[in-house]
Parts: sequence; C-alpha cells; structure tokens
Amino acid sequence: MIKELEKVREIFLSEEIDEELRADNEERIKEWETLLIQNEAFASWQDHDISKQILEQVRALYKEFGLQLASNRNLTETQRISLWAKQDACLFLLEIIEKDAKGAYERITKEIKQAINAT
Repeated sequence: MIKELEKVREIFLSEEIDEELRADNEERIKEWETLLIQNEAFASWQDHDISKQILEQVRALYKEFGLQLASNRNLTETQRISLWAKQDACLFLLEIIEKDAKGAYERITKEIKQAINAT
C-alpha cells in the first residue's frame, strides 16, 4: 500500500474521532485507494509497448488524413467528411493514450504544415 495512504489512515481513523465520522472516513479512504489503483493501472497501460505502437500509428494516420485534405482538391464533400471523422477518431485515441495529448497534436500539426510547405 502507498505510504501516504497509511498516513491518511492514521490521521483520519484515529481513536479520538466518533464512530460515525470514523465510518465515513473509512469509506472515503477506500474510494481514494480504489482511484489510486485505477490511476496506476491506467498509467501502466499508457506505457505498454502495444499502446506505444498504436500511438505511432494514430499519429501517422492523423498526419496522412490531414495531408489528403490539404492536397487533394478533388475530394467530394462525403470524402472530406469521412477524412475529418477519421481525424477525430485519431484525436480521441491520442487523448486517451498520449500523456501530453496537446503537445502531440501540436507536433503533428507542425509536421503537416512542414510537409505541405515542402511540396
């Protein structure tokens, strides 16, 4: 168990508090403990090799869809909407997996602009 959580238990579950407050505190501490465990599991999932591979593919696809939208003036409205929807799906995955989603989005956008300017 986390050292800090033990300190919280000592403070909020001391012998000086009444039973009702003690029960409320125990319930609250259990909720905190559950949240900590979930957050640790989520963080380890983000660092997993498979998550990193998916993230690489998501970045590449977002960039590819952006370049298609920027360079192909013959796309129909339906095709453009489809590409925007695919980009939205990539952004959703990026926000879930990437720890710094905003920074990653800015880097991808910069890469798209550089690729457009290079052609």
